[in-house]
Amino acid sequence: MSNDYFFEYMRELLGDRYGAFIDAYKCKPRHKALRVNTNKISVDEFKKLFGGDLRQNPLCRNSIYCNVKPSLDPLYHAGLYYMQEPSASAAVAAFSPFIGKRVLDLCAAPGGKSTQAAEYMRGGIIFCNDSEYKRTKALTENIERLGIDNAVVTCGTASDYVDAGFGEYFDTVIVDAPCSGGGMMRYESVPYSQNIVAGCATRQRAILADAVKLLCGGGYMLYSTCTFAKEENEDNIHYLLSLGMRTVDIPLSLGAERGIGVADARRIYPIDFDGEGHFFCVLQKASGGKADLPPMRKKTKKERFGGLDIAAAEIMGKRTILDVEGFTVPDLSGLNVISVGTPVTDGGEPSHALTHALKENSIKRFGTVELGELAGNYISGEQIDIPAPNGFLIATVNGYALGLVKSSAGGNGDRVLKNKYPKRLRIQN
Repeated sequence: MSNDYFFEYMRELLGDRYGAFIDAYKCKPRHKALRVNTNKISVDEFKKLFGGDLRQNPLCRNSIYCNVKPSLDPLYHAGLYYMQEPSASAAVAAFSPFIGKRVLDLCAAPGGKSTQAAEYMRGGIIFCNDSEYKRTKALTENIERLGIDNAVVTCGTASDYVDAGFGEYFDTVIVDAPCSGGGMMRYESVPYSQNIVAGCATRQRAILADAVKLLCGGGYMLYSTCTFAKEENEDNIHYLLSLGMRTVDIPLSLGAERGIGVADARRIYPIDFDGEGHFFCVLQKASGGKADLPPMRKKTKKERFGGLDIAAAEIMGKRTILDVEGFTVPDLSGLNVISVGTPVTDGGEPSHALTHALKENSIKRFGTVELGELAGNYISGEQIDIPAPNGFLIATVNGYALGLVKSSAGGNGDRVLKNKYPKRLRIQN
């Protein structure tokens, strides 16, 4: 075994349980899981569609242990599930009763916790931020694929949000903090040292100091990491307590245990759980106000596709649907905005993202062509030969949207379906 500091740290942390940890570290298989996107399909319906003997994750109701290669699966491309490490999905599941209508995920890429939180929202708006621009590409693609229409994606820092006037605006803040990564040690080459742990803890506190400023009085925060280091976990909870936060007790589920000296925090180890490990804690801001921001200026315009009319809002020069159920979009001019809601058009054509954001009845009104067993050919970018009406249609698998095709007359008078699946998403055989 390499990385002596990590193992010595765990020996001191776990005491007489260290032997069990090493056994799990060396001998346990890696457990993968998918999280069913319940905004599109129920867990029971998914199980029937997916097939096989599926085992549920005890810490998350819609997380299922499954060793699938998602890139080759049309159901994944249809946005019916997201691949998420089993213990990582436990944090937002436990946090779900506290998720409000103004949500900010500060360290969001590639989107696991953002897309999971969006499933629990009933109206409102979710800001999904990452400080690295290149990581916002995967974040945006996952939000698009899962059909989340109430997201604003930004690239920046917590302090950028403070400077943009979002102090005390959010009722929910998620900080899945960049960490030393001890929980990924089994399957990734993670450098680990005392200096790295200390540096991560310092960086996390800087993020948390601004995150508290962004949270309204009475609002809730989820703090989580994928490390076992106490300096990055419980020590940072104590730091949050010094900033006017208080911990919230949540149910203690089988597979998780209480934090070290912080009873309301939760630790997950591979000793007693089929996953790599995680830390999380729910906190509430004890006092403070709740700020409102001036609304974003926008124009509305109707778009028509097939038999479907869409009321599109023009925000920051782009036509988009943003389903916030009566909420006004706040002024975004102070943020580095990557995307707002779901784009309606792309290059003068219906956008790929729109097909995933539409609900079942809207998909039918738009016009569809069911691909069935040809869905795999479609996501590979191949031409599909199925009789279909003229114009743009939504290609579906089992009734769920995959993307667009355009039906037109071929040279011999037959109808041809042009594959419009984005090249960036196509599967290379």
